Amino acid sequence: DGKITLYALDCGTVNWRLYRMEYHYDGAKAQHVTSPLSSPLANFSDRKLPAVLTLTPDGTNLEDIGETALNFLEDTDVRTRVREFFKPSIGNHLVDNPSPHQLRYSHFNALLYTRLLLRKLIEQIREEKYNSGPLDDQIHFSIAYPDRWRTEFDGKIFEDFYHVILECFPPSIADRVHFVPESEGVILGLRDQSLLERFHSEDINLIIDVGGSNTTIYARKYNAETGALINIDRYEEPFGGGLYDALLAQHLSNELKIPARVLSGDPAAFMTLRIWGQLIKESLSREILGEPEIVTALSGQQALTLVMNNGQVFRQNKKLTPSEFAQLCLPLDQAFQDVLSRGLKEMEIDDNVIGRVILLGGGTRVPGILKGIEDRFGEKLIYPPNPEEMIVRGIGLAFTASLPEREQEEKKFIPEKKTGWRLIRENGKIEDVKKEILIAGRSQQSDILLDSKKCSRTHALIRLEGNALTLIDLRSKNGTFVNDIQLTPNSGQHLRAGDELRFGDQRFILE
Repeated sequence: DGKITLYALDCGTVNWRLYRMEYHYDGAKAQHVTSPLSSPLANFSDRKLPAVLTLTPDGTNLEDIGETALNFLEDTDVRTRVREFFKPSIGNHLVDNPSPHQLRYSHFNALLYTRLLLRKLIEQIREEKYNSGPLDDQIHFSIAYPDRWRTEFDGKIFEDFYHVILECFPPSIADRVHFVPESEGVILGLRDQSLLERFHSEDINLIIDVGGSNTTIYARKYNAETGALINIDRYEEPFGGGLYDALLAQHLSNELKIPARVLSGDPAAFMTLRIWGQLIKESLSREILGEPEIVTALSGQQALTLVMNNGQVFRQNKKLTPSEFAQLCLPLDQAFQDVLSRGLKEMEIDDNVIGRVILLGGGTRVPGILKGIEDRFGEKLIYPPNPEEMIVRGIGLAFTASLPEREQEEKKFIPEKKTGWRLIRENGKIEDVKKEILIAGRSQQSDILLDSKKCSRTHALIRLEGNALTLIDLRSKNGTFVNDIQLTPNSGQHLRAGDELRFGDQRFILE
């Protein structure tokens, strides 16, 4: 019995959001005693953590995250190690016709970057909230995930995500990490703000969630007696605020007069332009909508200077005006209206049967998207404060029901990791392979500790996908070998039972 502290985390495409709240738990029921509140840490920008990270040169760890990582965009050497917008690539190996933004990284790399960023975030929570002490048994975590990850492809995407997330937490608190579908977070967040009461029980109500990479339309009916939302249908399409960032990146490239061949030879430069585009979009959108300005890396900046990897320098002195921004975005604004029309047609819903329309997600702060929805639905529209924080607020409220009942419900969707792989050291000690990603090295943080000066701190990486194993040498000093054949650095080698693995002078047999 006693107080429980719950951290709710929404790992978005562009930004991660962290909320904190307190519960009183009597052994059977949990009742929240504080409202969900944003809980920013170092490297957060305002109330969010930009989902941006800078890798170490060997690609296995982090140098910086969030706002600090953005400072490397103008460094031609370091920006090749900056990673962002990786969430859309999770699960791309299962999609028949993935969109271009889903192909920026492999499924494996997108999960790796998620793992690195989450580990750093948990480390910061310990440092900033608990003086680097351990996370005790009164601390719980709630993690949001897209519904389709669990419902599509036999839940394989959710399975990979689930295991990677759990790897980030100390084993002692794994049973206090809870996974909540985004749709449940939406409903709980709406209920907390008394917005469900404005739904019409006789009509179909829409919840439109515009994220960084996807738009999801939920069709729901409201039961006034029970206060529950009845699921009617759901439509999702890969259209999000990230398309506006890419559009602005192309505009900046044209304004800077960067030749296409030069830009294609420096992919990290286009990434820099895209992040600049995102910051400009957010700043101009706030100005048009009359919202308070948030200080960003580009606030008040009149000129942009981009140095390419070949040494060429491009400068632009003209600042984009709000009216120019609005004109530039018109084609995408219309494309979003087409997404809405396709969604309603697919769900066979006519505008005249729609009761209320609620907007969620950071993409709804784009003026053209908001105006198009206002023009279409008029007084039916409900635009809550901080719509981009509705999910993270909601998943923080997911434990007002019985904790034992909730945990039993979660277990229905939690797949067990089944793998018979293990590594046998020369001294007979066994290393079980249970994680999606294992780092072998001399560092004390390694999953497989190599206690030898002939081994690098981060020597090699073992990747588990399904029941298949791949070994990757991480540019180690003395090499990684399979059956005495040295691996090419950063290239994957599939493993089979009976293979002998050697890291420097450390030998293992794979069973």
